[in-house]
Amino acid sequence: MAASSSPPAGRSSAEARRQRILQVAKSHFERFGFRRARIEDIAREAGIAKGAVYLEFESKEVLLHAVIGALHEETGRRYAAEVMALESPRERLRATLRFAYRELSRDVLLERLVREDPELTVLRSLAESGDNPRKADAQVEMFRGWVRDGIERGEFRADLDVDAVPFVIGLLRFLHYHTGIITTGDRITRERLLDAVIDIFIAGLSAPVSTPLRPSRSPGRGSKR
Repeated sequence: MAASSSPPAGRSSAEARRQRILQVAKSHFERFGFRRARIEDIAREAGIAKGAVYLEFESKEVLLHAVIGALHEETGRRYAAEVMALESPRERLRATLRFAYRELSRDVLLERLVREDPELTVLRSLAESGDNPRKADAQVEMFRGWVRDGIERGEFRADLDVDAVPFVIGLLRFLHYHTGIITTGDRITRERLLDAVIDIFIAGLSAPVSTPLRPSRSPGRGSKR
């Protein structure tokens, strides 16, 4: 008889408990923010002891990092399917910003954290923890590679500051949270404003398109001299 490949019951139960904690914690961080969310309330709703939460996550900050990490994994899979298959580097960069703005418009947790902590203390600590600095460096190099590829293809200007472009993209990603003052009074929707930002950014990267000169017309018969 072939051996079963299913995980041991204990491991399966532990993973189910971990996922339950993450699910409940995400809901609490979205509703109450990082400061007001309490481990004891998360444990109570998850149906486990407070100590069981600390066995999985040594602090509330570590728990938040795990929640955000799980969200990033899911978002990364959607990003790979939607953006990475595009052939054109220019269209990949355009799709990257469109994807970011769409995802951020749905991300209640990140918006709550940014509003609660404008200095991004918790998010900075996440960016500096574990393997995240290496992942960030890899993404920077990926964007630089796209820009170099775009220059070689004639899609992008040859005089671009290739090293700076990934950081401009990073800055533009967070623009989503700072459009409120511009879109007050129904002068323009957030979606239209962000689409315009993307178009102007891509136009600034793009190589100029040469327009063929129209042949000059020689004076015809009866023309005035």
